[in-house]
Amino acid sequence: MIPIISPGSQFGFLGISYITFRALDIVFCLRDKVIAAPGTIDLFGFLFFFPTISAGPIDRYRRFATDWRRKRTRAEFLIDLDGAVHRFFRGLFYKFIVAELIKEHWLERAASSGSFPALLSYMYAYSFYLFFDFAGYSAFAIALSYLFGVHTPENFDRPFLARNIRDFWNRWHITLSFWFRDHVYMRFLYAAMRGKWFAHKEAAPILGYFLAFGLMGLWHGIEPHYIIYGLYQATLLSGFHIFSNWNKVHRFWRDGLVSNALAIFVTFQFVCFGLLIFSGRIGAHPLPHYLAEIERVDCNEISGWAWDNYKPKA
Repeated sequence: MIPIISPGSQFGFLGISYITFRALDIVFCLRDKVIAAPGTIDLFGFLFFFPTISAGPIDRYRRFATDWRRKRTRAEFLIDLDGAVHRFFRGLFYKFIVAELIKEHWLERAASSGSFPALLSYMYAYSFYLFFDFAGYSAFAIALSYLFGVHTPENFDRPFLARNIRDFWNRWHITLSFWFRDHVYMRFLYAAMRGKWFAHKEAAPILGYFLAFGLMGLWHGIEPHYIIYGLYQATLLSGFHIFSNWNKVHRFWRDGLVSNALAIFVTFQFVCFGLLIFSGRIGAHPLPHYLAEIERVDCNEISGWAWDNYKPKA
């Protein structure tokens, strides 16, 4: 979709990516002949559904259309209202309490130092902040959707408890990762298998990961850290794919209480490092935590003011 306002304006860019995902979902479904051509009202209702237009979650037309056309009974409305209230207060707690506390008391302080321990601290702070901020917003969007009778899919499912990187992408930004899985990865894999593009059976899945997550990185932006982030995730998924197939034969890694806890811990470290790459903080200068202005200077006196973000009342 091309911005109809000036390309540099925030309003012009609002929701463009998510509208594109919805539009492509319809195009793919029409091509696969799994839906009939939608009517004008259904089409615009799906493309421009305002609770999720700016930052998702990304719904699918077949699922959305069922809710969109359904007439609710009073009992169903009350159930939806209950779901909306629960998600709304979860969003308040996540975004305006937990995320803000992390930002004020952990994230900004870690970003103001250039040392390695501070960067490590920033990695964990940013990971938790990004989750609670984005999950909070998603909860708001889903809550508002429920008021209109549209059960927009959940976008997060305890992602930091994932036992491997594939499990993580089944829990983190679920609607986006499933969109790329279904419309990029699986289509590439199917075409490669049908056309016998590669002699080695593992080549298609691995190249599919790099295609899907390379595009995901570019979708976030053309800055190098986004592209590296996509390639990093593709590398992790490819490595896990190879290990998983090898482990089916050799049974090196077995499920158990200790092994599962270790798997969660290791996966969490890889995930947080990926989000550190995503943040663009690696190699960046420390962020200033103060503001100051010199109002007067002469041979006898310097006057002005200084404000320290860590001591806002001083």
